[in-house]
Amino acid sequence: MAGNKELAQFVRDALSAGKSRVEIAAVLGQAGWSAQEVSDALAGWAEVPFAPPVPRPQPIVTARDFFIYALMFGALLFGAGYLVGLLHALIDHFIEPATGSATYRIRWAMAVLIVTPPLYLWLATRERRRLAADPALSRSAIRNWMTYVTLLFAAAVLLGDLVAVIYAFLSGDFTLQFALKALVVAGIAGGIFGYYRYDGRRGQAG
Repeated sequence: MAGNKELAQFVRDALSAGKSRVEIAAVLGQAGWSAQEVSDALAGWAEVPFAPPVPRPQPIVTARDFFIYALMFGALLFGAGYLVGLLHALIDHFIEPATGSATYRIRWAMAVLIVTPPLYLWLATRERRRLAADPALSRSAIRNWMTYVTLLFAAAVLLGDLVAVIYAFLSGDFTLQFALKALVVAGIAGGIFGYYRYDGRRGQAG
């Protein structure tokens, strides 16, 4: 950690002295610093013709962000899982009405969905308003991490769904009931992935 601080201070002093980024990178490489360390240190300063060097905005990490975004994305994923469960139970209920387990699953899923979507929407709307009022909040490292964890989860579900469909087809178990359930999983996971992929690109463009 101390080495990184010394590296950042050296880069700042060198830029203040009028040294070019190429010169700074070359001398640091000769001194034993890795290319990634040098690149990160130089990236901390904006490429604008001004002295002293102008620092770039840094990611923000707060306990408040961790609580809000963990709760928001947790509600999203938890609710999405029970939405899948509800739709699967409805499919079972209409295709195999003789089974009584679907009724219990439907009731439990509905109870969860009465709580989680409103919680997610309230938190998401609240955070959107905060971001609109202060765009600097978009640099929240917690928000970015949670976004990409959600994308990873959705991508994993989509891949698993695809594997399950291929396996069912090869084993001869590809029924209408199975196809509808696979479509539900793909639709919900794909919707989450597409939305947050778009949201991430929009945030980077902004």
